[in-house]
Amino acid sequence: MITRKTPSGKGQKRSPSKQIVSQDRTQSVTEAIDDRIELPRKAQQRLGPWIELANLLPPPPSRDQPRFLDPEPLDRWRAHCRAVPLDEFVHRFERSRLAQALGITDTLDLQLLREDSDHARRFLDLVGEIAAALHTLVNAATNPEVLKAVDKAPLRIRRLYETPAASRSEIWIFKGTVTTRWVDPFKDFLAALEGVEVVRLRQCPICSRFFYALRKDQKACSKRCNAARRERDWRANQSSYEYQRKLKSAGLLEGRTEK
Repeated sequence: MITRKTPSGKGQKRSPSKQIVSQDRTQSVTEAIDDRIELPRKAQQRLGPWIELANLLPPPPSRDQPRFLDPEPLDRWRAHCRAVPLDEFVHRFERSRLAQALGITDTLDLQLLREDSDHARRFLDLVGEIAAALHTLVNAATNPEVLKAVDKAPLRIRRLYETPAASRSEIWIFKGTVTTRWVDPFKDFLAALEGVEVVRLRQCPICSRFFYALRKDQKACSKRCNAARRERDWRANQSSYEYQRKLKSAGLLEGRTEK
């Protein structure tokens, strides 16, 4: 939230999201839900930079990988993310087009990231929490039991009692007037996430990067990954067909055997 104190003494506040503050237990979750669904292209443009930001980290394990339900792969992924050198991660961010994305740079101070290792660490933690939130939503959207449950009542997916890092407060003086600013990038991420169709949040089965599906039949993040996915599926089906044919030839399955 940004607060600007004007000479008249009246503050102007802008709240970036209707998302529930976890400490406020008086607000009903249904108050933040309406039946308006945003057009996929508009939602993708709003959320896209945050997805790209999460993709700067090593990709988390996907459902296609073995032992997905085992928590150990996720714990190893989080440890891997925390071990990324801070200078390298900040440099990776600066080289990406995200450094010019208004939705991201509005609340990030690149100079502060370069000069303050503590702030850089909080920034890395912030991106890790964004990636973890996307990972949770992606896998919730592919779980039929979860989708069935949320049709009946709101289902809480995640709760945080402390905002992830990179938030800060600032006090400025400009032309004799005090200006204050509270910066919280995670709230901006939540604002971008608000109202997004959860089934459009996906993880590429080839490269494991997050992406937003503009088409509901889009199964991979790019044409290259989609071609690799088709080839993989074809090979998997081909192996299954050959296996079934051999079983039939050996008389181990019902049906006509080959002569």
